[in-house]
Amino acid sequence: MIPKRYLIATLFIAAMLVLLAVVQAPRSKSQGGVGMGEIPVALSLESFETLAEFRLADGWAPRFQGTRDPDQLDPWPYAGGFEAPWEPASPFLADQGFAMNGPTGRGEILLWRGLEWRRFRFEAPICSARLDPDKGHRLLVTLALGGDRFQTRLMEMPEGRVLWASDSGPWSRFSWDGKAVLLGLRAPAPEGAWLLTTLPVDGDALPQTLAPWDEPGLPPPPKGWITRADLLWDDGKDLLGPRLLTSLRPGARLWFPRADRLWLSGGGSWSLWGLEEGIWRRLGTGDGVLAAQPPLRMGRIRSDREDRPLRALSSLSTLDWKELPEEAEAWPDYDAAWAWKGENAALTAWDLRWGKGVEGFPRERQREGIVKAFRADWRAAASLRASVRGWLPEGPDIALREASEVAWVWVGDRILLVRLQGSERLRKIRNLLKAR
Repeated sequence: MIPKRYLIATLFIAAMLVLLAVVQAPRSKSQGGVGMGEIPVALSLESFETLAEFRLADGWAPRFQGTRDPDQLDPWPYAGGFEAPWEPASPFLADQGFAMNGPTGRGEILLWRGLEWRRFRFEAPICSARLDPDKGHRLLVTLALGGDRFQTRLMEMPEGRVLWASDSGPWSRFSWDGKAVLLGLRAPAPEGAWLLTTLPVDGDALPQTLAPWDEPGLPPPPKGWITRADLLWDDGKDLLGPRLLTSLRPGARLWFPRADRLWLSGGGSWSLWGLEEGIWRRLGTGDGVLAAQPPLRMGRIRSDREDRPLRALSSLSTLDWKELPEEAEAWPDYDAAWAWKGENAALTAWDLRWGKGVEGFPRERQREGIVKAFRADWRAAASLRASVRGWLPEGPDIALREASEVAWVWVGDRILLVRLQGSERLRKIRNLLKAR
């Protein structure tokens, strides 16, 4: 028989060892702990705090209907990237809400306000929706009215008051500084021509004008080009604000970094337009292809006499091209998903990376954790509604909004707003997007 004092001593030692393990285990071995080092984020994210939830009626989905920006060649992932102002529109609006369309030709905007959903209904499908990139209190919505007719509205949030409405094409966008809106009408002729205009976010629209294409020292407009307002077609005459007739054929691109600056590239040439005294005028043109590096600068690529690519960089507001050495690392293929950090670094919300300046940038690890956390909800929705497998064939749709530290999760029959785990990456993403 074991003496009682030995049993007590043994239990005391065991208790002390357990206490020591509890104290030491959360620390890495390099710090004197006895457990693992840093646990992979995807394994530690077993749950996410749900901030809001909305149950979708059958047939409704966060999808735009029949729209694509004129410089958007391929369908954009609906969830979007960083939701930066230079990206195509996403139905998921920062941390405030989302747009959806239903089976009866109607659309709605849902905003999360004061712990409840506020609904803004439209008697037409939504083609595009964006929140202004400055304060997020202006909502830009483009509606499909039927046939080839569209309307763009600027609304004040959260009141829902319409500040102005204009006929437009199936797209619209804010300037990166959030001070103006760019929209356009497709011209009846020539093919690929668009009549663009800019309208203010605050204040009254500028008087109607039309770009004259008469800048000294620059090439004249194409033969038969409309440069007088009285020659425009009826809908073009009604379009408000300073107007610009330009060609946006397949492959063309446009960037609107400031309310008074517009870059266009297409057909092997480019132009920079400036809004001066209420009239769009060319500030410069040239050969080559533009590839923006938002939010910092503009890039240009052209060939020399020996067909070697020459690259240059300029600020977004003025023409001050600086040639890069031939041995400089080649840029990634242009995509609006890229955000640039300094001169030698770029990344996307899907963690594609270019350059040495992002080697120490934290990796994105939360998307995978969210997919795992909500896969069971997606399976349950897919078993209840046949349409879910068509919308979401591989799992829940995740729209990270890293600058707002939240994510939208569409599992099929519900949309949830969840809080992201705090990390150094989120802080760096906010600083990166503020550089504009």
